[in-house]
Amino acid sequence: MRLLPNPERAWERAAHVQTLARAEIERRIPPFTGEVEVLSGGHANVNVRLGAERVLRVYRRDASAAPKEASLLAHGWRSFRVPAVLSAGDDFLVLEHVPHVPLQDTAMCGAAVGRALAEIHGVGYDSAGFLGPELAVSVPFADCIGALRGHVDAVLDRLAPALRGELSERVRAFLDANAEALRALASAPVLLHGDFKASNLHWLSSGELLVLDWEFAYAGPGLMDVGQLLRWSPGREFVAAFAGAYRESAPLPEEFERWAAAFDLFNLVGLLDGVEPGSRRAADVCGRISEVVER
Repeated sequence: MRLLPNPERAWERAAHVQTLARAEIERRIPPFTGEVEVLSGGHANVNVRLGAERVLRVYRRDASAAPKEASLLAHGWRSFRVPAVLSAGDDFLVLEHVPHVPLQDTAMCGAAVGRALAEIHGVGYDSAGFLGPELAVSVPFADCIGALRGHVDAVLDRLAPALRGELSERVRAFLDANAEALRALASAPVLLHGDFKASNLHWLSSGELLVLDWEFAYAGPGLMDVGQLLRWSPGREFVAAFAGAYRESAPLPEEFERWAAAFDLFNLVGLLDGVEPGSRRAADVCGRISEVVER
């Protein structure tokens, strides 16, 4: 069975990947004797499995993301699973470890993902912006597309010269040409997962979808999440089933794939921030950006 495409699995691990010493773990939880396995770690957070049943998630960059993620995990989602929050502290959560396997590129999985994302996007907001711990917008964006464009311009300006050149000009020209349409499509902000891609979507033996890693959630255009999901071109059966299930509860515009890819440019440019020009990550992301702007 074919897995959902995800070239990001093969990207080089960043040099700043961090671990946690046992003393640092036991500063947050009571001493224990089980095995410790680092699942992932970087500037944003470190995830450590404690034995077979718990995961310690430490927020390195923004401790305020911990209560926000805890609120999202406790929301009471109906169409998919999330890990239970077992305990929490100032800069960490202890989560249930949920055994899972990668998502398959099938119609069944596509439909499950469509139902899940429609439920997430069923939470609407009066304005786009960053969320506080109670999931209300705490820092609104006066102009959502303007805020996203400002982020893109800042990243493009600091790219290595080998990446910046023609790529920067093409991205800016594309966003300028489509600014009016993007602004219209961003007019009804919803809850965004913010990192809705294959590496955070998994399948359970119970036949349920598992959705992980909510720390980047914010209020914004729903097509941002759709763009991340479809970034690496899942099969047509997956996409058709996703769209059909999503549209049972939430709207998708005509040519949603085209516009989702356009919104994903804001995410893709961010993935180039600080990347080495000759890396596989740079090649994959630049290739995808070229596909989008040349459509």
